[in-house]
Amino acid sequence: MRQTPFHDYYTARTLEALSCEDSFIPVYASASNKIYPFQIAAADFALRSPYQKGVVLCDEAGLGKSHEAMLVITQKWLEGRRRILLAVPNAGLLCQWTAMMEELYSTPYIVLSTHTQWDALATEDEPNPFLRDAVVITTYEFAAANENEAGAVPWDLAVFEEANALSTVYQEGNQQAKALKRVAGGAFKLLLTGTPIEKNIMDLYGLIWFIDETVLPDDREFLARYLRRPERYPELSELVRPYCFRTLRIQAADYAKVPRRVLLTYEYAPSPQEQMLYDLLYAYVNQPVKLAFPEMDPYDLALRLLGLQGSSTAAILQTIRGVIRRLEQIPNAAGEVAQWREMERAALEVKREAKATELLYALKLGFAAMKKRGEARKAVIFTESVETQNMLLPLLEGAYRTALYRGGTDYSAIQTFKGGGEVLLTTDNGARGFNLEEAAFVIHYDLPYNTLKLEQRIDRCHRLGQENDVLSLAFINRDNLSDVRKLELASKRTLVSGGVFGLTDSVLGGFTNDLNAGFRDAESRLRPRAQVEADYQETLIRNEEENRRAVSAAEDVLFTTFSRELAQRVNLSPQYISHKAEELNEALWQLVKTFFLRYNETNTDCVFVIDEEAKTVTATEYETLPVLFYYWTGSRNRPYRSQKRYGMGGGFKPRAGQITFSSIIGQGVLHEIECANAGTLTVEGTIEPCRIGLYTVTLTGGSARREIPVLRGVTDSVRALSEDECRAVLALPVLDCAEDGSRSPHWLKGRSAPHELDKLVPVGALLEQEAEKLSPAQAEEMERMKLRCNGHKAALARKLDGLEVQVRALEAERESVTGDRLKRLSLEKEATRLRRELMKGRESQFFDAMRLDVELEEQIQKFAEQEKLTAKVIREFMIAVTGGN
Repeated sequence: MRQTPFHDYYTARTLEALSCEDSFIPVYASASNKIYPFQIAAADFALRSPYQKGVVLCDEAGLGKSHEAMLVITQKWLEGRRRILLAVPNAGLLCQWTAMMEELYSTPYIVLSTHTQWDALATEDEPNPFLRDAVVITTYEFAAANENEAGAVPWDLAVFEEANALSTVYQEGNQQAKALKRVAGGAFKLLLTGTPIEKNIMDLYGLIWFIDETVLPDDREFLARYLRRPERYPELSELVRPYCFRTLRIQAADYAKVPRRVLLTYEYAPSPQEQMLYDLLYAYVNQPVKLAFPEMDPYDLALRLLGLQGSSTAAILQTIRGVIRRLEQIPNAAGEVAQWREMERAALEVKREAKATELLYALKLGFAAMKKRGEARKAVIFTESVETQNMLLPLLEGAYRTALYRGGTDYSAIQTFKGGGEVLLTTDNGARGFNLEEAAFVIHYDLPYNTLKLEQRIDRCHRLGQENDVLSLAFINRDNLSDVRKLELASKRTLVSGGVFGLTDSVLGGFTNDLNAGFRDAESRLRPRAQVEADYQETLIRNEEENRRAVSAAEDVLFTTFSRELAQRVNLSPQYISHKAEELNEALWQLVKTFFLRYNETNTDCVFVIDEEAKTVTATEYETLPVLFYYWTGSRNRPYRSQKRYGMGGGFKPRAGQITFSSIIGQGVLHEIECANAGTLTVEGTIEPCRIGLYTVTLTGGSARREIPVLRGVTDSVRALSEDECRAVLALPVLDCAEDGSRSPHWLKGRSAPHELDKLVPVGALLEQEAEKLSPAQAEEMERMKLRCNGHKAALARKLDGLEVQVRALEAERESVTGDRLKRLSLEKEATRLRRELMKGRESQFFDAMRLDVELEEQIQKFAEQEKLTAKVIREFMIAVTGGN
């Protein structure tokens, strides 16, 4: 089939403005990774309204929030909204993000997190490195420290990884979070966190406050109304649903490979020497006078001291020696010093810790089982104490290739482990954001008090990309008060967390006091890698056949989730996306070839050689690489100079030469494809002669703008041709083509003389469809206006409530005074003054409430007028088509 300039032009316009149903396909056609329906649902949730100020994507860890964010980032980039900031809390996650973007995505990016990078990027023309033609990836610390420069950029999108660190932004202390909120300004804020509620419901309050501080009541009222008040969660749900989207692993299991989690909790027995030390500590905690801790609650002291001893003797020994030094400075403390000296001697008697011995044996059993299943020998061990790490490190290094991580900016230990390492010994800093799917064995040497830390630890390995079922082993001493309390808290907080925002898996289970028996049971539930893959493929095939099958939803989940309704709306399966992406990439390749062939025809400064088999384009016979076109950066047009070599797809190297929908060359080709305004086609077959026109209908209304390519035609017998009929005609083999006039790209097409065909463009229907699509978003925005108005009214009422409380307090105080007449008169006088102020306030409140209602009505009316859609129609080309043989 012959591809004409008109066909190329129509293809380019179609690719630039894909239908809503397929709108995310170009994003993944520009990438090298899989896509899942729940990720599309999350991105669709984030982009559903042009009026929304931001959302929280809070999937359970390991389900690909970073890829959901990349959907949003790349979609914004394709739409021309290219001022994009991506902030992460530390340099380790920055490296992880850049590695992902480098390997899987073609959207341009720069890293700006050090002054060396600043100096390299700053130029005389543009001294602010944050103002770049790329996604700017930085750290929280660097963006906040350079608030003036970062805040000077009118960001279209600001993405914050591990956003739970921002949840205290509404409080006085978190100056970094406040600075980041100012930096983001009016940008759409995309917050990513797997734990939207870490401590209590106020964490959720802070995240939404970061997005929009006007939609919730003040923090004191919110706290009083919702903290530990699950009966009010349905009411809270109505407030937060527009801002929070969460997918659980159980909901993703029909679409993605989510391996099983197998839990094993080993109840070990301490050695006699360790038990003696525990008994001494326990006796001290329960004695009535404690000079070292005179004001500390005995229960809290027990959890602290016994928790340290439960971690390791090394951890408690450090504390014992610190207490002795303190007591030696206190008069009359000799008796207590002697007690602590006895504890020190007992600690020194512990030569080899029972838990450390059991750990080495557990690693031996676990690695043997992993070898049977064909897995790599890798385990991640979490501890609460650095001293415990110091004790374990020589034991582990003697048997395994061990990497040690304690936080900080040196992430070489993580990289070493991901490479050839066998054991990663880490504190909970290693549970924050790192992807450790290379390992399928997680060991909790110590239990933390926060249940969600356990979840975060396991999720480093139990995530998308994990090829094996994951074994999680926890150690617990049931005779240690601290361990028992941690176990109780884990059960309690799991119930609360599951009830509020949903949890798929438990974090503790499989209790046993026989390690061999426990491992035998765990092995019976752990599948070989081949079986994990076979089960996934079976699930995927089943889901492909029932693409709209309902996905079970958690009943008591507070947030919008990937539930039955969304499953019915999302009709993109992994297979469909893969096929469609291949189809679109092939269409893009055809246009790229056309672009460079035409360049060769019209220019002599360079010859581009096209390799059809390898799908590459190579510049040859040039003195200087030529400027191919100008492109819009978001603030100005810049010349785009050719690369030496281009290749299709996200895997091509160098990265600057990748031809994808999100690359500058890919976007430039689509933007620069040309055709004449008129022409003729002769197609194979017998058809009635007709005229076919391509139109672009631009719908604009306030914050919304959309370009829709439309085909319309009419035969010589004046029968109108629909979009599908026009496509069918253009799909026929072409025998001949002629263009009438000079060629021009879309951005140079202007108004042309009216034609009867113009009347067939369904402007009214397109306006109606777009209005229907925007209607829910507009209704949501109007509801936000009403909530803000109600919030202002509530604030007025709270002020008066405070006055009323003062009046009642004065009256009560007056009644309690019996013998002092002057004091009674003084109290009555003050109460009378406050009553007058209260009456005046109520009168003012009435009129203020009326004023707020009027302002709300005017605001809604103005919004409706601003958002009213208008249409502009431009005819791109018109061709006369006849049949022939």
